[in-house]
Amino acid sequence: MAKNKQWQDPNGKHLRLYHSLLNSPAFVALKPSSKVLFFRMRMDLGATNNGDISATLSTLKHHGIKSAATLASALNELQTLGFISKTFQGGLSMGKRNCCLYRFTDIDCFEFPKKGIKAIKATSDYLGIKSIKEAQAMLKSKAAPIQKIKSPIQKSNRTDSKIEAYGQNTDSEIEVYRFLGHRKRKVKREAKYRYSPVNLGDCRIYRMADRFKN
Repeated sequence: MAKNKQWQDPNGKHLRLYHSLLNSPAFVALKPSSKVLFFRMRMDLGATNNGDISATLSTLKHHGIKSAATLASALNELQTLGFISKTFQGGLSMGKRNCCLYRFTDIDCFEFPKKGIKAIKATSDYLGIKSIKEAQAMLKSKAAPIQKIKSPIQKSNRTDSKIEAYGQNTDSEIEVYRFLGHRKRKVKREAKYRYSPVNLGDCRIYRMADRFKN
C-alpha cells in the first residue's frame, strides 16, 4: 500500500509561537521594530537551519526596517533580552562580505561545521527575566551610545548690535527697493559689511549680517 502523503496546510507556511514567549515580560518590553524583526527572522526558520539565520537590511526594508541604525538597535534588544544569540560574526573574508548569523534560543541549534557553528540545546534565556522593569533596565544599561556628529560650521553668537531690525537701521546701512516688473535695482552696501537678501513679496530687504573678519 502506498504511504499517505503528508498533510500540507492549504494556506502555506505559518509561525508557531508559544504563549510563554509572547506573554513573557521580556517580549512585552521589546520595541515594535524589534518585534517586527523577530517575526521576520522567524519566517526564515526551517526544520534544520536554526543557527544559520541572517538579518540583512535588503530583506527587512519591505517590513518597515529601512535604516541600519534601526536594524542594529533591534538586533541589540533581541540579543540583550535573550531571544536570539549570535553564532557567526560577519565581516570581510576572502574578498567577500559575510553577514552575521543568529540562533533562536528557544529552539535547538544545529551544527554547521563549514561555518564553525556548534550544536547548542535550547536555552530560552528570555525566561530568566521576571518583570518588565527588569527587562527595561537591561535594555537601558546595554543600549548602544548614540554618536553625535559635530558640525564643521561654528555656531554664530550674533547679537542685536550685529543684526538689527529694519526699522532701526539708517539708510546708509540698509536700503529697500521695490521691484517694478523686470527692472533691476541697485543696492548700496558698505565696504565693511555683507548683506543677505530676504524676499518679502515684491520687496527685497538686505539685512546686515556678520562683520568681515579683520
